[in-house]
Amino acid sequence: MTSERPPKHPWTAAIDEAVDRYHDVLTAYVARGGEDHLALVERMVARGAVFAGRPLCTFLRPNFVLRPQYMQLRRAVEHFRSAIIKAKDIVLREPQLLELLALTDGERRLFSYNPAFESVGVVTRLDAILSGPDISFVELNAEGAFGPSYADRLTEIFEGFQPMREFIRGAPATPIYSGNSLVGAILDAWHEFGGTHVPKVAVVDWQEVATRTEFDMICERFKRHGIPARFVDPRELEFKDGLLSSRGEVIDLVYRRVLTSELLGREDEVKALIEAYKARVVCVVNSFRAKLLDKKVLFALLFDPRVTSSFTPEEEASVRQCIPWTRRVEETKTEGPDGQTIDLLPWARDNRTRLVLKPNDELGGRGVLIGASVEGAVWERALKLGLVDPSVLQLRVPLPTSMFPEVGAAGELYFSRRYMELDPILFRGELGGLLGRLSATNMCNVHTGAGTVPTFIIEQSSNAA
Repeated sequence: MTSERPPKHPWTAAIDEAVDRYHDVLTAYVARGGEDHLALVERMVARGAVFAGRPLCTFLRPNFVLRPQYMQLRRAVEHFRSAIIKAKDIVLREPQLLELLALTDGERRLFSYNPAFESVGVVTRLDAILSGPDISFVELNAEGAFGPSYADRLTEIFEGFQPMREFIRGAPATPIYSGNSLVGAILDAWHEFGGTHVPKVAVVDWQEVATRTEFDMICERFKRHGIPARFVDPRELEFKDGLLSSRGEVIDLVYRRVLTSELLGREDEVKALIEAYKARVVCVVNSFRAKLLDKKVLFALLFDPRVTSSFTPEEEASVRQCIPWTRRVEETKTEGPDGQTIDLLPWARDNRTRLVLKPNDELGGRGVLIGASVEGAVWERALKLGLVDPSVLQLRVPLPTSMFPEVGAAGELYFSRRYMELDPILFRGELGGLLGRLSATNMCNVHTGAGTVPTFIIEQSSNAA
């Protein structure tokens, strides 16, 4: 006797229905001789949607979320924001907790400099998994959080894609743009810094980074608001006579995409930026205090009683519901994900298929180990290393999958199944955009080959809600 599959959640069923309807529209368009799909990827590349020279998106469909899903996500982000703010404030008051985050000496030095504005995370991105009514926030990126302008550019292109236009005529879908929120959040920090005039903005990162084209899009957005902006490599900066400048042009406001660790590793080359920041003659967003939010151990502290005692019932419930069980790798007894007391390391050895191990301070998926994908001996070595180099164990959240259309080498239409992440882009902790990431493997990271798609909100009919 075969067991029946449990019924789909109504939200999952509604998304599946929208996807099927879109694919029907696309297939019919191609069958009647339409050719817009053949030029879509070329159009994206021509407009800068590339990562390290390769197309950021090769797919012919955006991601979809329902309006109720989006509103639920917004509420979850609000609770997450308030919990993170409380955790940050407690950590700064408690030296023992701050020590757990394992800031380097250089990071502590930069952290000690007053940025002259309060918000630690002006522009951040959550790595999240959305499946029907279930939301999981697995990481917070406060250092060099890429994507908002890429997502806007892809959204613009998909809005003009003929099959998408035909789909929207039968199923209203709302695009999500974050460019104005990005500019607004950065300007809020500028005004809090004490800025009273229109600032001269520099988007700062290395010239050779993979996301170079996004910086031009960001500068375009500032210029639309009448704010002069340009890309500057940190090695081109000069601090002289109390002013930060590049090639003779003064800079008031830096949107920092270059990583703190990289600046510290090449400090002799970038002294001007650090000295101007220390002297508070330039507003730097995100400030170097954002490094605190970037440490993976911060998620483990969201379960620490010394932190959770300050949470409201709503905040604690939201953390338990939306943050996978996370612990710093150490020899200790703790509450396990099922509520029982466990001896952490032996339990982690026996339950590796349920876990992911993450370095405290790496980006781009580097060093992340999925227990189910490695042999026991590899996992054991990683646990031992995690005792020396701070790391966290996190309960693994399965990635949902969906079919996405692409164009083959001969111009044919084909479909492939992709793992999906949906990453909220936050401005001063509030939801302002969504970045969809797709991968053929269970590691949805653009540094390891994943692609990116924009997200549209499906406006459900009342009988589908």
